[in-house]
Amino acid sequence: MLLLNDIEVDSVTKRFEDMVAVDNLSMSVAKGELFGLLGPNGAGKSTLTKMISGMLNLTSGTIKVGKYSIQDDPMKVKEILGVVPQDIVLYDYLNAQENLAFYGRLYGLPGRKLKNRIKELLQFTQLDEKAVKRHVSTYSGGMKRRVNIAAALLHEPQVMLLDEPTAGLDPQNKHALWEIIQSLKKQRKTIVLTTHMMDEAEELCNRVAIMDHGKIIALGSPSQLVRKIKMENTITVVPDKTSSKLVEIMKSVAGVKDSYLAYDENEKTETLKVITDNPDDILPDVVSAIAKDGTKVLSVQLSRVTLEDVFIMLTGRSLRE
Repeated sequence: MLLLNDIEVDSVTKRFEDMVAVDNLSMSVAKGELFGLLGPNGAGKSTLTKMISGMLNLTSGTIKVGKYSIQDDPMKVKEILGVVPQDIVLYDYLNAQENLAFYGRLYGLPGRKLKNRIKELLQFTQLDEKAVKRHVSTYSGGMKRRVNIAAALLHEPQVMLLDEPTAGLDPQNKHALWEIIQSLKKQRKTIVLTTHMMDEAEELCNRVAIMDHGKIIALGSPSQLVRKIKMENTITVVPDKTSSKLVEIMKSVAGVKDSYLAYDENEKTETLKVITDNPDDILPDVVSAIAKDGTKVLSVQLSRVTLEDVFIMLTGRSLRE
């Protein structure tokens, strides 16, 4: 069976003077796929999506969206592409309805169709009926993100680019936006999602490309990427104090494959991660080694290796470095 692609990126490079932001990168996104671009700030994710949307010119290579070349048929691409930028692109002195009406007229949507479309999208993005009539300047970050998504959907695009859509949001608003993205996925939209949040990529994406320094260093489903490093288990230790010395101590414990310090976004706590094939067997030795250093263990959790573990194993550094 022939698999149709909605996005084809072939040997694309983007240079800014002496800096190479995207380096001879090739990838494809299948029709109806939710594809994640995962990596730290500066990896080239946003630069790549800006080239796909036509906001940035390519230094070399080719990009197709649908069957259209972004270089040769940019207006055709804009007709089938919806873009949700990382920065909020709304007018603070207008309310949600007025912002959507403004963007709808830019898309050339006629009056009655635009009115009905705005009503549909306000319901789809779960925006409160009273709140949408207030100026955008009074909205929370989560509400502004929802209006941004609604604006990108006005012309009913088949392909969506979502650039860090949940950046800076609290857990409640983040999960509300996940529900909206999952609804788009069920509608068989083709979606490219850039993120530096591992739980987001694991929860939402069919496939993930891990980017670093403008290149794709790993590509596959989240489970395939975890299997790629041939380890499946991790011990997460919350000590009363963390230091690089703890990481070195772990390397002397038999059965430890790797260890590193990581920050837990949800708990706002720095943790010690220990990668191993046999967590139950070596756990007593891990705790004992930490205690000998004079460090108190506050909690211990056994879990599966995450995409963050994969990234660290591939690059030797965390996403936040």
